[in-house]
Amino acid sequence: MDQDPAFNPPETLAFTARRTSFAKVLTLNALLTLITLGMYRFWAKTRVRRYFWRNIRFLDDPLEYTGTGGELFVGFLIVIAILFPLGLIYSAIGAVVPPDHPELEIGLEITYYIVLFALLQIGFYRMWRYRMSRTTWRGVRFGLDGSTWSYLKLSAGWSVLCALTLGAAYPWMQIDLWRYQARHTRLGDHTFRFDGDAGKLMLFWLPVFTAIVINVGVAVWMVMTYGLNTVVRIGTLPPEEREMLMTIIGITLIADIIGVFGYLYYRIRQTRLQISGLRFAEARFHSRLGFWRLFLFGLLAAVLVLAMFAVIIGLIAPSVYPEFLSMRRGGVDPGILGNLFLSGAALFIAAVIISPFVWTLLFHFEVIKQTVKTTIIDNPQVLEHAAQSSAKGPRTGEGLADALDIGGF
Repeated sequence: MDQDPAFNPPETLAFTARRTSFAKVLTLNALLTLITLGMYRFWAKTRVRRYFWRNIRFLDDPLEYTGTGGELFVGFLIVIAILFPLGLIYSAIGAVVPPDHPELEIGLEITYYIVLFALLQIGFYRMWRYRMSRTTWRGVRFGLDGSTWSYLKLSAGWSVLCALTLGAAYPWMQIDLWRYQARHTRLGDHTFRFDGDAGKLMLFWLPVFTAIVINVGVAVWMVMTYGLNTVVRIGTLPPEEREMLMTIIGITLIADIIGVFGYLYYRIRQTRLQISGLRFAEARFHSRLGFWRLFLFGLLAAVLVLAMFAVIIGLIAPSVYPEFLSMRRGGVDPGILGNLFLSGAALFIAAVIISPFVWTLLFHFEVIKQTVKTTIIDNPQVLEHAAQSSAKGPRTGEGLADALDIGGF
C-alpha cells in the first residue's frame, strides 16, 4: 500500500530550545545565585540541564533529566569533607620540609599534581556516570557501568605516553578513553559500542603537535644557550644574535597562533569522530558538525565579554587609581574604601555572573544545538527495543566535578 501523504514520520533528532526562553532560565539562575551568595549554583545547574534535556527530542519524545540540586549539593559537601583534610596535610608537610632539601619540595609537588590528576579523572568519570543515571527516554534510564579505577589507569598510562611523545599520542588517548566510556554506556539493558580510528585525526592534530615541538625545542635551545633561570635582555645582545632571537620568537608566536586555531578545529573533528563511531545494535550514528559557525559564536561571546570588562575598567579606573595611591601614602578615607568595594563588586559580578551568562547563552547553547542538528542516526527504531535495567545509579551528585570545577553545567 502507498504511504498516506498526510503521515509525517517523527524527526529522528530535534532541538526545540530557543535562546529567548533559555535567557530567562539563565537570568533567574543568576539572580538566585547572587542572592544566595553562590549556594543556588547546584539548583541552577539542574534547571539548565532539565531545560536542555527536555528540548532534545528523539523520535518525537524528549529526554528527561531526573537529577536534583540537592543531590549535587550533598555530593559536593561529601567531597569537600575529604579534600579539606588532604589540603591541610599537604600544607603541613610543606611547612616542615627543610629549605635546604629541594628534592623533598620537588617530590611533594610531584605527589600533589599526581593526586590532583587522579582526582580529575575520577571526578570526570563519576560525573558522566551520575548524568547518565539521571537521564531517561520514554521512561528507560541511561547508565554507565565500568570501573572508575580502570578508567584512571587507562588515562594515566596514556598521559605518560603523551608526555613521552610530546603530545603525538593525544588523539589516540582521547579516542581510547572515549571508547572505554562509550562501551560502558547503556540505554536500559543495551550497551553502546564505538568503532572509530584515531589515526583519522592525526592530520588535524598536526598543527598543534608542530607548535608543541617548536616550543619545546626553543625552550631547550634557550636553556642550553643561556642557562637555566637566566634573564636574557634582548637590547644588550649583539645585533646578529638579537635578530636571530627575534626571528625565533616570531616563528614561535606564529606557530602558537596556528596551534590554537588548529586545536579548535581538531576538537570539532574529534567530536565528529566520537559521534560517528557510536553504534547501538544495528543503529549507527553520523555527525556533520561544522567548525565556522561554532567558531564565530565563540568569537562573538569572547568579544562581548572582553568589551564588557574594558568598559567596566575604563569607568572605574579614573576614580579608583588616585584613591588607591592615596591609601598607599597612608590616608584612609571611608568614601575611598566604599568606591574600592563597589569597584571590586562590579568586577566580581562581571566575572562570576555576567561572563558565564553570555558565554553559556551564545556559545554553549550553539554547541548543543549544532551537535544535535548535525547528528544523523541510521535505524533509529532499534533504540525503541531497549528495556529498563535494574542497575541503580549513584545516590549523590558530582561531588568531585563540582569541587574541582570541571564539566560545565
